[in-house]
Amino acid sequence: MANDEEGAIMMNLIDKLNEAKEESFDKWFERWYKKKNLEEQLIIAASQGYSNFRIRIQENYQRSSDFDENRKYLVRRLRDERTVKNIENKLGTGIKVEYKEDKATRKLFGMTINYYSDWIQISWK
Repeated sequence: MANDEEGAIMMNLIDKLNEAKEESFDKWFERWYKKKNLEEQLIIAASQGYSNFRIRIQENYQRSSDFDENRKYLVRRLRDERTVKNIENKLGTGIKVEYKEDKATRKLFGMTINYYSDWIQISWK
């Protein structure tokens, strides 16, 4: 009987943790989306002849270890698969939203240099 009660308490805790995680993400996304003014940025890009738009997350020359805590938080949120899904839902039919990354290794003066960048790609036709 005690094991059943412990299991119910653990499930409640897991449910609470997952609920807190989802609620926190939803609040963050709504604030970020409103502040980003993404729809206006897409209209400007389209008026300039573009058919895609990038939300840059990390550039080749940046090191995530150099990011401050706010930047690390933003990067973690932007890399979350829910961000791509939520952007796609907000923008509607005909807009494609994807997470993209580029990894490369190059030699420079005999040293191996690793490059990494990632972004959210929004495209339309």
